[in-house]
Amino acid sequence: MVNTQPPRWFHFRITISALLLVSSLCVQSQEKKIIRPTLSGQTANGSSPARPNLLSPGVLVGDTLFLAGQGSRDPRTGQHPEGFEAQVKQALENLGAVLKAAELDFSHVVKANVYLTDINNFARMNEVYRTYLKSDPPARTTIAVPALPGNSQVEITFIASRNRRQVIRPEGLTPFSGAPYSQGIMAGETLYLAGQGSIDPKTGKLIEGPIEAHVKQTLDNCGAILKAAGMDFSNVVSANVYLTDIANFEKMNGVYRGYFKTDPPARTTVSAAALPGGIPVEITLLASRAAKKIIQPEGVRPSPNFSQAVQAGSLVYPAGKVGSGDGIEAQVKSAMDGLGVVLKTAGRDFKDVVEAKVYLTDINDYAKMNEVYRSYFTADPPARACIAVPKLVGTAKVEVTLVVTAGKPQ
Repeated sequence: MVNTQPPRWFHFRITISALLLVSSLCVQSQEKKIIRPTLSGQTANGSSPARPNLLSPGVLVGDTLFLAGQGSRDPRTGQHPEGFEAQVKQALENLGAVLKAAELDFSHVVKANVYLTDINNFARMNEVYRTYLKSDPPARTTIAVPALPGNSQVEITFIASRNRRQVIRPEGLTPFSGAPYSQGIMAGETLYLAGQGSIDPKTGKLIEGPIEAHVKQTLDNCGAILKAAGMDFSNVVSANVYLTDIANFEKMNGVYRGYFKTDPPARTTVSAAALPGGIPVEITLLASRAAKKIIQPEGVRPSPNFSQAVQAGSLVYPAGKVGSGDGIEAQVKSAMDGLGVVLKTAGRDFKDVVEAKVYLTDINDYAKMNEVYRSYFTADPPARACIAVPKLVGTAKVEVTLVVTAGKPQ
């Protein structure tokens, strides 16, 4: 009788091959995948494919999709629709096209940033926004800025996730003015917090007092969200601070570092033209249950206020870098070179960047900034948002912040 069963060594080889394939897929899942929906010969953000190395509409890394900031330009016509509500709708439609190209939809969005050129449009924006994000909306940060590229009145950027979303609802802390956002969204090991201001959750009103009191209330509100998610400030890996008066920078630092006594998160601090509800400070945090690894380049003096970069799981979060030197071109190069040092220390380089945000004190420097910026990305540039801000720390004209894939999962 002939034995038709394969020999034991064959089963062993099949098992090893399967394990190697699974291992390979896990590593590849952390590599960048560019998402480029095409509409009438233009990418979804209205830019021409003939302008390489500027931005990608979306970058997927692992289960996380980073979407470039979308303004209100219709990619089919290249024009802005008439009316503010129509412009918000167009920005969200543009984002929807990127989500669809990645086989996702608005229910997968975990974090949003909304930039308005007029804070008085906050309520009008919300009315359109809530029709796209109808239940358990993402965590969100909204600020007013002096100007946006292409004369948009609104720009919106998303982070979406394939992981199951868990809404974090801290007791007594509700969205400002009933706005359509969640205070926190947990996806995988990452907690995305909505931007918090100095609204007293007991009264629902803006507190009184000096800037230090406003910063403390803001961070206490952040702490309530962290606690509701079973975390604390030691889990925070990245922070964004928005001040309506950059002259309050050092006073903010004095309170801020009391909450982050060791291994502070990477941080970006810029001014805003205005913030919702008349708050003087807004802080948004990103926390992780993954182990934190502090990235400290040799020869760079540590700061008590922020880490140069923090790695958590499969992503690295560098602190924002401001430019120095004469002229916008020199400052952009200075900021990018500084980030390059941090990337090198983390064992990464610019090809690993998945998201970027560029802050300019003069929107008229946009084209000059782009010429220098694009030289750092030979292919597959990150998703990007660019906004104008009233002022940066010191004499800086530009600040750049990045998110970077760490490659192989930790």
